[in-house]
Amino acid sequence: MVILCEVKFEAVTRLGYRGDISIDDISVEDGECGAGAIKVQYERNSTLTIDNHNLRRYKKFKDRMSRRRVPYTIQQDGTRFMPVFDTSTINLTVIQGRTAYLNCTVDYRGEYKVAWLNPENKVLTNVEKRIIDDTRVALPRNSLNDWTLYIREIQHYDEGVYSCSINTDPVQTKKVYLKVLVPARIIDHGTSHDMEEEEGKTVQLICNATGIPTPTVQWFRHIPKTSYEKATKEAVVEPGEILLIHNISRYCGGTYECIAFNGVDKADSHQIEVEVVFRPEIELPNRRFSQYLYKETILQCIVRANPIQFLEWQRNGIPIENSMKYRVALNDDYYEIYTKILDLNIHSIQKEDYGNYTCVASNSLGKDKETMLLYEAVELTKPPPSTTKLIPTTKRTKDFPSYEVFENKKRPEKQKNGQSTRGK
Repeated sequence: MVILCEVKFEAVTRLGYRGDISIDDISVEDGECGAGAIKVQYERNSTLTIDNHNLRRYKKFKDRMSRRRVPYTIQQDGTRFMPVFDTSTINLTVIQGRTAYLNCTVDYRGEYKVAWLNPENKVLTNVEKRIIDDTRVALPRNSLNDWTLYIREIQHYDEGVYSCSINTDPVQTKKVYLKVLVPARIIDHGTSHDMEEEEGKTVQLICNATGIPTPTVQWFRHIPKTSYEKATKEAVVEPGEILLIHNISRYCGGTYECIAFNGVDKADSHQIEVEVVFRPEIELPNRRFSQYLYKETILQCIVRANPIQFLEWQRNGIPIENSMKYRVALNDDYYEIYTKILDLNIHSIQKEDYGNYTCVASNSLGKDKETMLLYEAVELTKPPPSTTKLIPTTKRTKDFPSYEVFENKKRPEKQKNGQSTRGK
């Protein structure tokens, strides 16, 4: 039997833990080190018993033993101490898909058992053993008094009240209220996708968003880039999952985007391409056009349609094709959507080229045509030089002089009152 005072206590526990001494026990007998001495017994089963122990005085000892994972119990005057167990309630909030850490700490557990129960009161772990088959659940035990439960890849159905219990009499329980937040997501089912609608109809766009808490859905319309404007995105009406566009026009087509956000993690978005179709509309800049013989001219036809399925120039009901005489060219209008410009270039105009030319466009929704007259330009003779002269009168207005026109070079006679008269 080896007797040591408490000043040597640290060395004894360290040597005993390493197994550097081979005796059955180490003790400090009462009275050997004066009043208030302690008795320390370190047994082969790795159980440490302390009599007449001052918990506050030996906090460092408790921490050291916890780090070394040596189980121990504490007794005072022959009475076994109860485990120290924090039973305060914890409210825990975790984002879906992450790991939830359900904290539970038990000091001086001794031979008592700690168990975790799920919201359905099913046992998850018993001491260090996992009972259920769910491999997401783990009890890593990072220290002797640590009974924190890990749940990886947490899901919304894991939400509820979990219990960390120790089988004392009565049973002590610590409750953890687990709340799972779900980031906003736009699900495919029930959500609108790319669509085609006729001009003048009512269009309904749906963005089916889920999440906890309920997400807010905001709609945006993408305005495409033009030759004189940059591409932009503008907010559309008030937030909501359904967007109604009444009497949709060709200028309301394009890309619509819904963005769902509930303050949890990142927002989710979805784009819908809305194609507005309408029957052709033809505009002629000139319905009558003149040109001299043997000159070259270009007849122009502006066509607005979506889609443009058929487009041509006709002469007396016969389609005009590219040749040495004619050249047909289709160009985009960079300033207006759904607009094409169909040019007809006529080389060296002859007498027989004068007449009506018709621009024709059609698609599945309808047809339109307009006719232009090409006629011969006549050179006008120059008129004889005018002998008209402008002679200012003596009568003046407040701001500008007035003029009268006289022919035959006659000057007006002056009247007594200074006003002029026209010669006869």
